[in-house]
Amino acid sequence: MTPNKEDYLKCIHDLRERGDKISNKMIADYIQVSTPSVSEMLKKMQAEDWVVKDKFFGYALTEKAELIVTELYRKHRLLEVFLQNHLHYTTEETHQEAEILEHAVSTMFIDRLEESLNFPEFCPHGGTIPKKNAPLKEKNHQTLAQIAQEGNYQLVRVHDEIELLDYLQRHNFHLGTEFTLTEIDSYAQTYQIHFGNKNLTIPLTIAKLIFVK
Repeated sequence: MTPNKEDYLKCIHDLRERGDKISNKMIADYIQVSTPSVSEMLKKMQAEDWVVKDKFFGYALTEKAELIVTELYRKHRLLEVFLQNHLHYTTEETHQEAEILEHAVSTMFIDRLEESLNFPEFCPHGGTIPKKNAPLKEKNHQTLAQIAQEGNYQLVRVHDEIELLDYLQRHNFHLGTEFTLTEIDSYAQTYQIHFGNKNLTIPLTIAKLIFVK
């Protein structure tokens, strides 16, 4: 399994979590490669039984692919905890470094890192860190886009995408922030929230990427 193929598996997992039907173009935009390159790679990965065509989701991961993705998330999220909390990397630096290291470090290294970090439960973005040889089950899985009722909520997890992290940073909307959902505009597909002493209008595209309780 090459790092390139591992990135494809993570991409499909992430896009599946958003609930949209996955197209070759969506994968191309996510990984930032050409659509023909995606088509060629997906044909190879289907032939190798990593990916299957799915009439509802476009593409889905096979069971053995899910195991690879779980281990990648375990590595990535433990590395993020270490880099951010112990080496004081910035959010952007953490993301970039973890993306590189997750393909390079051994399982032995990660096992010992997890022990040295005292078995953390969540990464800095609120994602669940799967235990060794256990499936990935996100504890925070309700997105803002799934909320149908106005009220008080808390931001508990965000997708690990640098553009999204930058957006939230610019608006001082941090993990753990308690906010009031004041309006859901189904026509404009926006969510009006209030926290601190400011209002923020969140579009549906971003509401699908942030998780609340």
